Amino acid sequence: MPSSPRQPPPPLVRRAPLAALLLAACLMVLPPLAPVPAWSQSYQDKAWRREDAATLAFQGEILPRRFLPGEHPAGDAELLARHLTPETRTLVLDSGGGDVAVALEMARLIHDRRLDVVVRGRCASACALLPFLAGQRKTVAPGAVVEFHSTNSLDPRDTLDARARLIQEMAAIRDQLPDLSRDGVTVTPPDLGAATVEAILGARRQNAANLRQAIAALYREWGVAPTLLDDIDQATDDYLAAHPGIARDQVWWWLTPGVLADGYGVAGLTAHDPFLAPDALAQLAARFGGVHLPRDH
Repeated sequence: MPSSPRQPPPPLVRRAPLAALLLAACLMVLPPLAPVPAWSQSYQDKAWRREDAATLAFQGEILPRRFLPGEHPAGDAELLARHLTPETRTLVLDSGGGDVAVALEMARLIHDRRLDVVVRGRCASACALLPFLAGQRKTVAPGAVVEFHSTNSLDPRDTLDARARLIQEMAAIRDQLPDLSRDGVTVTPPDLGAATVEAILGARRQNAANLRQAIAALYREWGVAPTLLDDIDQATDDYLAAHPGIARDQVWWWLTPGVLADGYGVAGLTAHDPFLAPDALAQLAARFGGVHLPRDH
């Protein structure tokens, strides 16, 4: 089962316009790489662990490189590249997902290096769509689970709920910076600039479309049918239509190995538990929240 959440390193403050901070946080774009300072090593030790010369393990949320106070300065795609050695053959995954753009870069590395992947615990959302499917051989260990959800969750649409959530996010970021002065850090309140709700929602929609196209392109390269994305979207749309009030990104799907292999061309898959019992799905809901559903066709 997944371990407790990773703890962030000590705060690091960089002054920048809030418009840039908001867009970087919302667009899931990987910034230019930079050396990782020594204090971030504790974070790396918790997220990445070498089990033996041939096996590297990753556990936790897939995170980008960010510049908000308290965040680590290196993304997990960069950390994967740093930890790979010529002897590395297998990547163990235990992740509930995270940043899709970073997961794309991780998937490219995994596929290019022809790494095998092994799921222990849970591999969900971006972890399932990208690093898991990128593996040369894909093994789901006993008791582990792989769950997919709609890529349309990347696109919040221009709804009242989406606007309300975004306004709350902007207020939280705006309020966070001045609070650092209580710790003796001098922070100049940034200019909001052009970071409007309309600008960010529009950028999110465009970014979601770009990410969807990039995922589909990788699937075609790997021999996986991009209709996997369409079918999960449609199944989620149908479920939400019958169950109003549930957030799209809180609906996960467990697909049988036969569906993945025969329906979508996923090769090299070994699952020790080919069928999940209903109580296992209920346990997932109790542990992670949301709705966890099987798809066997």
